[in-house]
Amino acid sequence: MTGRFRRFIDESELQELSLKGRLFTWSSERDVPTLERLDHIFATEEWLLSFPDHDLSAISTECPDHAPLLLKTDCVLPHFKRFRFENIWPKYDGFMQVVEEAWNAPLPWPNADAFRALDYKLRATAGPLRVGVISMSVQ
Repeated sequence: MTGRFRRFIDESELQELSLKGRLFTWSSERDVPTLERLDHIFATEEWLLSFPDHDLSAISTECPDHAPLLLKTDCVLPHFKRFRFENIWPKYDGFMQVVEEAWNAPLPWPNADAFRALDYKLRATAGPLRVGVISMSVQ
């Protein structure tokens, strides 16, 4: 059976994804444990090109002898400066309008998770405020 499976992997030109942060996914939980990598993930070249920023890691569970795998396909987040609210901003004319427009603007990613959506909205708010503060007049 092992030979047929290996031949299938080779003929299909599948590549094994690298597991980050752990060498093994199973332990016998004995004083001198047997450690094995039972779980593997394979992908085609086309899949690898479609998801170049993937990440495969083992996650913790209540079952101490086994570590299931978690495959993330979109791991690169743009690295920007941290959002910093300026106390002077609410004193400028048009502050609320800038906030409303940025906060109500549609997300560029239709299925964004809550943290990415919040990050986007904070940046969309801070950018126009930073740029427009000089031209705004104080109330």
